[in-house]
Order: sequence, then structure tokens, then C-alpha cells
Amino acid sequence: MLASLPPVAVVEEPSPVTYFYGVPDALFEVVLHEPPEGIRRIPEAFVQALWQQQRFNLFGLTTTSGSAITILDPGMLNTDGGPDFRHAHVKIGDTEWHGDVEIHVASSTWFDHRHHENERYNSVVLHVTLHGDLWTGGLIRQDGTALPELVLYPRIEASLRTLLYQYFTTPANDFLCGSRWNTVPESVRNTYVRQLATERLRDKTATLAGVLPKPPLDDLLYERLFAGLGYAKNADPMRQLAQRVPLALLRQLDDPIDVEAVLFGTAGLLPAPADLLNTDRLTADYVMDLHERFERLRHRFDLVPLPRTVWQFFRLRPANFPTLRIAQAARFVAPGGILRDDAGSLLLDAIRQPRPIKALLNVLGSRPGSFWETHFRLEKATKPRNPALGSTRRQALLVNAVIPVLLVYAQHIQDIALATSIRNLLTYLPPENDEVTRRFHALGTKPANALMAQGYHQLYRTRCEHARCLSCDIGRHVLDADV
Repeated sequence: MLASLPPVAVVEEPSPVTYFYGVPDALFEVVLHEPPEGIRRIPEAFVQALWQQQRFNLFGLTTTSGSAITILDPGMLNTDGGPDFRHAHVKIGDTEWHGDVEIHVASSTWFDHRHHENERYNSVVLHVTLHGDLWTGGLIRQDGTALPELVLYPRIEASLRTLLYQYFTTPANDFLCGSRWNTVPESVRNTYVRQLATERLRDKTATLAGVLPKPPLDDLLYERLFAGLGYAKNADPMRQLAQRVPLALLRQLDDPIDVEAVLFGTAGLLPAPADLLNTDRLTADYVMDLHERFERLRHRFDLVPLPRTVWQFFRLRPANFPTLRIAQAARFVAPGGILRDDAGSLLLDAIRQPRPIKALLNVLGSRPGSFWETHFRLEKATKPRNPALGSTRRQALLVNAVIPVLLVYAQHIQDIALATSIRNLLTYLPPENDEVTRRFHALGTKPANALMAQGYHQLYRTRCEHARCLSCDIGRHVLDADV
């Protein structure tokens, strides 16, 4: 089997070299390891794996300028365009940053890839390089700000040759225990995964409880529903949009088209008139109407648009384009939508119905206006189809937005029976078919319901992804069997 794998690059362990970097009003010394030419052949994905699994000494991390670094969350690997890891959480000096992390083998690649000219990379809060070079410590973003940087090689305790061998000989996208997965009794796996589902729900509610408003929780639900509609790739921009356009503001607008105008304008997604020269008349008229409405309302409400570059369209099915999702979100707030008046009461009433799942899905119904029957984007028309929010997406909103918010509410009013009823809803919902559940399905394990799927997400994100086998009951079972 290993004969078909690519040969491991043989590289010499680099020796330390001292460089002096000059920046305005300062001169500082950085000791780095100048790599020999063979290092340039190390795949960037290898460095990504080091960062993702945190396979380096985390004690006393500093940037090249000497600021202390604490990694609170390395972020999620991004397989699309843009920075390598999204939604990272790091503390640099005394400041906590939420943003993206970019990974390279050498610092100069930041400029080779022209990231310093790309607005999308202004969200990068830390640049991680395996080895330093003449550009180390001197990186800048497109907006002209200095970019903090971490050099990994001095922090790696294992031999680089050994780590490379492990990287090349470990099957891609596999679990460390993958070959032994089915040797673990199903009862052991299921018991542990149910525990992890409770852990994940507890983590979610703890995060939400920190921003808990007074009942009826509509503001919190508003933000969570928007993030849920963004799916993984646009969850953060959708959350930012909800924060820039308060729910109370949208509730003042009685015309659904005004709601769309405010949301699309603040999202930065309204096409420029020059982009509409070759489109059909219906599309052009609709978009120009949105423009006129937004210009009137932006001054009234002091709205500041997001950069268009924060939105992802790459490798998305048209039904998941952020433009259509925003149109669906707009109907949540327009007259007749779940968020128009008292969303909390609507949801609590639905839970008490004989068929609560069906009642909740009905409450989450959203069908944009007729324009969206022939549009996924604002630039051109498509073939007619139903633009309503599908049942699969509504089920996902129940799992990721509605149920966590209602659990926080139940805890807030100390209603244990209500909390139990809300948690049990997950056992009646099907598991999501996503990247994580598909990984376990490949091992022959399919979650029985949404609650178990939450457990598998927690297992992958907090144990498998970071190779924390000793913190995992399944991993320990495999290791004990080998003793």
C-alpha cells in the first residue's frame, strides 16, 4: 500500500540565522532558521496540519516582534478561496482577536500570492510560517496594517523528517483510529457520543448565555437564525450583517422590499449600475429600486455596508448563495415572519403542540417575493423554481439556532422540564449530511438522529481534529487494546 505513496522529501534540519528587521521608528532582532532549498518543496498542507493539530510547543509562543501569543481556537480549515483557517480565536499581547489565520512554508509567499493586495486577507489576524526568511516580521495587509507573525520551526520538538514521513504515509482525511474503529464495541461508541452531544449543547448554551438578553430572546434568535442561514461558509458575514442591522430597526419597516434593500445594501451586495448593462429589464429595475430605497434608508439609520469580499459564492450550490439566503432572512423580519413581533412566544407555543417538530418547521417557513422565483443572485435571471426555504435547511436551523436559544431560555427561567423537552426534540430530527457526519459514515457509522450527530461533531472538532486520542474514550479503548 505504501509503495504508491509519494516519496518523502529528504531535507536537512536548518541552522539558525540572525536577521535585523527595520520598521518605522524601530529596529528589532529576530532569530530564525533559514531553510535550505529543499524546504521549499514541503507542501503547504503539511504546515496546515501542524497548525490544525497544534503539533508544536504551545508554551511561551511569541510573534516575531515579541508579543505573547495564546491560541484559544486555531479555527476551521478553509477548503475554498480565502485564508486557510476561518474563525480563529487568538490572544496577542493583551488583545483577543477573532479572525482568520493564513499558513505558508515561508513568509515571502504572502507577497508571492499577492495577499497584500487582496481585501479578503484583511481579516487575517495571524500569519503562520514554517520558516522565516528576509520578509519575516515585515508583512502587511491590503489596508496597510502590520500583520503579526509566528514562525513554527523553532517550536517543533519532533524531527521535521519524522513529521514529514508521518504526513506522507498517513492516508488523507483519515482518523488516527480509523483502521481500528470497528474493533470498539458499538455500545462504547454510542455511550461516549451521547455524552459528547450533551457536552456540545452545554458549550453552545454557555456561549449564548453570555449574551443572553431579557426574554423573549428575539435579538439573540435573530442573530443565530441569520448565522444559520449563512451555513458554514457565510455564517460569519451573516452574523455581522445581523449585528449591523438591529432587529428593532427592521421592525420599523412595513414594506418587505425596504427590508431587502436595507439588508442587501448593508451586506455590500447591491450590484453597481455598470454591472447591470447586459441584464434583463426586470432584474435591472428591481436592483435599481433596491438602490434607491437603500440610499434613502441608509442616511435615516446611519447604515455602514460590509465589504463585498467577505461573502463566499465559490463552490456553493446556487440555493446556498448568500443573496438568496438574505432574501429568505428578510422574510423572517417582514410582516408575517417569525421575527416580526414575538418570536420566542411563537416557538414556545409550537413546542407545546401535539406534533412540535412539524409546528416548529411551519413557524420557520420563509418564501421570498416573486422576483426570487427566477433569481439566485441580483445580476441575472434564471429558470423559475420555488425560492422558499427548504425543509432540510429549516431542520438545520432548528438544530443550530432555535434549540440552543430555547435551551438558554429554559435555563434562564430554571425550567428543567422545558429544557428536557427541548433537548429531546433533537432525537426526532434527522442527522445533518455534512462534512463531519460523512467522515464517520465512511467508517461505517451513521448517526441515528440529530442529537447523535451533535455528538459526532463534538468528537471530531474537539478530539479527532487535534489528535487528542488520550482525551477520547474511543481512542483510549483502541490504545488499551494494543497494550
